[in-house]
Amino acid sequence: MNKLTTNRGFWLTLLLTIVTLGIYQWYLIYAYAKETNIACQADGKKTSGLIVYFLLSIVTLGIYAIVWKCMWINRCNTYLRKNGKPDGLQVSTYLLTLFLLGWLTLGIMYWVVMCKELYLQNAVNRTYNELNNL
Repeated sequence: MNKLTTNRGFWLTLLLTIVTLGIYQWYLIYAYAKETNIACQADGKKTSGLIVYFLLSIVTLGIYAIVWKCMWINRCNTYLRKNGKPDGLQVSTYLLTLFLLGWLTLGIMYWVVMCKELYLQNAVNRTYNELNNL
């Protein structure tokens, strides 16, 4: 059993996203799927990885990426609730930002949601580490 990362921060993620011209965001999808599958394995579900995410997002013209994020958010929040922790990012907040607030705020809210995604995964990983004494 390995300790999961709990210290992903917004500013470093923003810097790495800019320096890698967005490739770091693909790594985050890979990491979120891997870490969520480890932490939430007791629920019997599986979060698809980067290759499925990438291919189905192309085939569905981006719709699968939205569905994937919604399912990931729900799975993480269910895990946190089950273990007595407060919810993180909500699907409603994600969708509202994606379809309305993002462009109204000239993209600023997209960064806020990215920050909340990082904190959500950090909370899941921290809970997993605590429960397993890592």
